Amino acid sequence: MLSTPPAKLRSALLVLGIVLGLSGVWMLLPELLSPKATIFPFDRASAEAAARHRSRAVLAAEIGAIRGDLWASAAFTGGLFMWTDRLTSLDRTSSEQLAQAEANAEMALALAPINGAAWLFLAKLPATSADAESRIGTLLEMSYFTAPSAPELAPWRLERVATSSALADKDIQAFVKSDLREILSSRPEFQQAIITAYRKAWPQNQPIFESLVADVDPAMAKLLRPDEPK
Repeated sequence: MLSTPPAKLRSALLVLGIVLGLSGVWMLLPELLSPKATIFPFDRASAEAAARHRSRAVLAAEIGAIRGDLWASAAFTGGLFMWTDRLTSLDRTSSEQLAQAEANAEMALALAPINGAAWLFLAKLPATSADAESRIGTLLEMSYFTAPSAPELAPWRLERVATSSALADKDIQAFVKSDLREILSSRPEFQQAIITAYRKAWPQNQPIFESLVADVDPAMAKLLRPDEPK
């Protein structure tokens, strides 16, 4: 006949069961709350859709606490700010929402620094401090380091680097050429993004950008200037 487990063992098993149950709830609840498609916003429509789920995404991140992916999802619900002119003055509500999106992205990266999209997201946000521009090179470099082969991010990285002082950096130039090769070799649907990045580039950046494109594909470089014969 089996003997009854000692009281201490029963108590330990009860505590273990409670801990496992709470752990299961902690893992499951954020998944139920978190919007299913809150990823890096690649267009305004997806950014607008994500913004409608901001409260749920933030709540899921707060419950998940140490899960960087949930904080990144919460940050991406502020993706509409990626289309805000960086020189535009924001009202108080928008400024607070922008600061929250930035804080969520920084929390995501503190917990999971390998998220290349989150680094890029920070680089794309409007400036919230006087030294914001000086950070762009570091943010883009981290995006390249953590997501070196990410053609879906390449158009956005090219656009951002072309409108920043980061393009003067030789290391960044090497990363840009890598993105250009990725697009031209495997994602021809993104070729227009190269032309768009060039035309939006700061005037002092256009010769550098054109030179990098020419190093990768001379024929593509000829398409950058619409008024010149091909």
